[in-house]
Amino acid sequence: MRHAATDNSSSPVVQVEHVDFAWDGNEVLRDCNLEVTEGQFLGLLGPNGGGKTTLLRLILGELVPQRGRVLVFGKEAHRLGRGRHLIGYVPQRERAEVNFPATALDTVVMGTFSSLGFGRRVRRAQREAALRILDRLGLAEVGHKPLRELSGGQQQRVFVARALVAQPRLLLLDEPTVGIDIAGQESFYQQLHQLQAEMGLTVIMVTHDMDHIRHVADWLACVCREIHWHGPAETISREELQEACELGAYDEHVRTFHLREGERGTDN
Repeated sequence: MRHAATDNSSSPVVQVEHVDFAWDGNEVLRDCNLEVTEGQFLGLLGPNGGGKTTLLRLILGELVPQRGRVLVFGKEAHRLGRGRHLIGYVPQRERAEVNFPATALDTVVMGTFSSLGFGRRVRRAQREAALRILDRLGLAEVGHKPLRELSGGQQQRVFVARALVAQPRLLLLDEPTVGIDIAGQESFYQQLHQLQAEMGLTVIMVTHDMDHIRHVADWLACVCREIHWHGPAETISREELQEACELGAYDEHVRTFHLREGERGTDN
């Protein structure tokens, strides 16, 4: 299912350069460097609390690094402005609101708001675009149903449709298959692969699903405060990747233990 290796001459879509980030003085990311080129599919792996979602939110422009910079399409991510419509985002399901009474179609139409601009009325073209993307994801028959009545897998595909309806160039996904059964996960990955090819998307996905992501992504990165491994998916085995992720988690565990025992100074 994996795409052919991305040409190194492709333009960089995302550039993460010497980035540090901390929450209330607690270091989350340290000296992170990453580049994602046009058309590439990057899988971000690592333990819980390792900084994967924080890194994704820095790329989205929701957060600003304390040191270094994050460039998206050559501009600082938090200064993209109207260019933000070039990014589609599928958040973690626990961050996604599914209890409001909007239908699946209404939810997807919301994805056109950033490209329409504030205060502009949704036109027929936007609703038709929403219907088309729902159809491509096999959801045309449930477009009229309230989002809360759909299964977890259907809800997640609706959120993907919302992220793609404005035809972004970069798609960010945060644990998109959590809570979906095995058959639903297989279907999700197949549809994502097809959509990436059809739309020419660059994709960055945070996941714990080491088995699937190795066969879908072009490149992988293991994140645990630092980038512990970054390279083509085909050059690392599952065992080596798991070891890299576990090593990162082990390093942080030892570091936290030393700090707790007072064997080091302040957390810089």
